[in-house]
Amino acid sequence: MTIEMPPRRALPADVKERMRPSTAEFRPRRSRTPLAVAAGVALLVAGGVTATQQALRDAGPAASRVVSPSGQDVDRCRAALGAPGWASSRMVVFGLHKVLAGDDGRFCVLTGSKAIVMKPGARPLPLAAGSLVFRSENITAGVPPLGTRNVVAREIAPGQADRGSTASVVTQDFFVTYSPAGTGVTEMVFDDRTVPVPAGTAPEPATAVDSFESGDSNPRTPVNLLARCIDNSFTHGRPAGELTGWEPLMTTDTGGVNGALVAHRSHRGWGICSFSSLGADVLSEDNSFSAHSPRTLMFSGFLVGSDYTFVGLTERSARTVELYDENVRVAVADVSDGFFIATVPVTRQTSTGRPELGVVARNAFKEVVREDMMR
Repeated sequence: MTIEMPPRRALPADVKERMRPSTAEFRPRRSRTPLAVAAGVALLVAGGVTATQQALRDAGPAASRVVSPSGQDVDRCRAALGAPGWASSRMVVFGLHKVLAGDDGRFCVLTGSKAIVMKPGARPLPLAAGSLVFRSENITAGVPPLGTRNVVAREIAPGQADRGSTASVVTQDFFVTYSPAGTGVTEMVFDDRTVPVPAGTAPEPATAVDSFESGDSNPRTPVNLLARCIDNSFTHGRPAGELTGWEPLMTTDTGGVNGALVAHRSHRGWGICSFSSLGADVLSEDNSFSAHSPRTLMFSGFLVGSDYTFVGLTERSARTVELYDENVRVAVADVSDGFFIATVPVTRQTSTGRPELGVVARNAFKEVVREDMMR
């Protein structure tokens, strides 16, 4: 039996127009990205059903580490670059380093106290159908050759141990490598292909400018001093997890050049950091801080001229300490979590060069809770 099919109806003109593909919808981020080829698309028509399959490029698992920067992150980079219109929608995080990839191809690295950007005259170095765009002590970034899944930056120098990056993130549009100990660049490795970087051809190293995550521009405020100490600790190998959650507890007068800072983590962990005109030290944490020894202890101190600044620890119930040189009171300091910071004139020194002082700790009711000698 023959079944007569109804005559085919022509589609209305407006429907045809809506089905027409629009070339304006595709804006590749890299001019060398190829269009999808016909071999990657299978079009099957059966029973009025259309199925389409397209092979998509796998950017690798590291691409999942690409996140969106905050508005504050972008603003900090704009200020460091001196470019109010600079924009970024993608960021990679290595420990305490944030690496923002700019929509214009420029990179910016942020820490708690710094923004690191290339100098205005820096130019990318073409490499193996990719390019090396940015380099600092810890970060190397650029554009990978098409299809690259892994990138390593290495420094090979005669008479020195080879150094190289230990982590990388690669996307179709950019790569970022990280070296905890810092490294120069004499060669790049794209997957299994090594590409030399001739001396003097790599972009000039990026420069760091003050840029504080706190939003306060004063480098002497306690939160910004702490940010510098934390950055230095991370650079010296402390894990990022040990350096998060810290807050300043007390510090010496930040109007001075030399001083010390005590930080806490939820009032259950404590650390000390000193600073001077040369910069900040690392944040030193010691489990004995939480033990609150029955004796008054000094953990850190330094002599400047005829004055000595030190960090002490006494009874946790204390609110003030009075410091005595023989029978003369030379300083009064506040106590928080048992810690105090004081600067005193040096008249009598121990064998260590520190002043020998009497310490009287008082609670909130002015009652004496501890008497010791600081030696």
